[in-house]
Amino acid sequence: MKANYIFFASLFIFTILLFLLPIGFISSDLGNAILTISTFLFGIMAGFYIVITTTDYNSVKSILASETAALISLYQNVLIYDKQSAEKLSLLIDEYVRNTLNYEIINYVRNTHRQFQNIQSAVRDLPIHDNLSSVYESIRNDMSNFIIARQQLTVLGAKTLSIFQWVVIFVLALIPLVSLYGLRTGEIFFDIVTVIVSVAVALILVLIRDLDFYVWNEKTFSFEIFENVFIAIDQLPFYPAESIQKGRVRPVENEYRLGTYVDFPKTLERKIEVIK
Repeated sequence: MKANYIFFASLFIFTILLFLLPIGFISSDLGNAILTISTFLFGIMAGFYIVITTTDYNSVKSILASETAALISLYQNVLIYDKQSAEKLSLLIDEYVRNTLNYEIINYVRNTHRQFQNIQSAVRDLPIHDNLSSVYESIRNDMSNFIIARQQLTVLGAKTLSIFQWVVIFVLALIPLVSLYGLRTGEIFFDIVTVIVSVAVALILVLIRDLDFYVWNEKTFSFEIFENVFIAIDQLPFYPAESIQKGRVRPVENEYRLGTYVDFPKTLERKIEVIK
């Protein structure tokens, strides 16, 4: 869900709570002590979670760039080496990348093994041209880089935070919010600050969640980087219909392919149509 939707939804909910919860239902001395301690702990834990999720997020970005660059270079070198094989490889890479878009970043490696093997077999079956041995060596290097990137993504292809860690951060976020609402005096300024702080806490949790699921800034991270591969292998850009419907991506090309599930979730088969 987009951060702006979360912002407006949380703003509405926390504003409504001002009218539903009684004023001053927590004593001042007790509430101030709880608020100070819980805010301090939440700040430490939230900062720590953001650091570790950002570290993995940046690593995955770098590896994805390496993987897609290896695919583009692989196709271009095969195109020089053997044009007929390049046409077949273009279709296999296209199938591979289209299937990656069926899954989130953390899941696609294990679910595209068949397509990966098809690419590997196509490279393995290339004819031998002695006069192009240097190009063949580059092809092998590209394939090696592709394999390494997939292995690295396999290691990072899991959520950084466990369910227990999410429970901890939610509890630490909830306590200061309850304290703020419990300490309210009825003054408008205090109510405004309470709502603003509550919305900020909600947005911090959304940020941690997006980093943990590798969906923060996903237009560039999860879509554009793959669209560049389609263009490089002489295929039309491809977009899953549900990603457009949910507002996760907006096509900028005048002509592109749109993939719609035929019978989801029974099958991931898509009907592909060209949109002009």
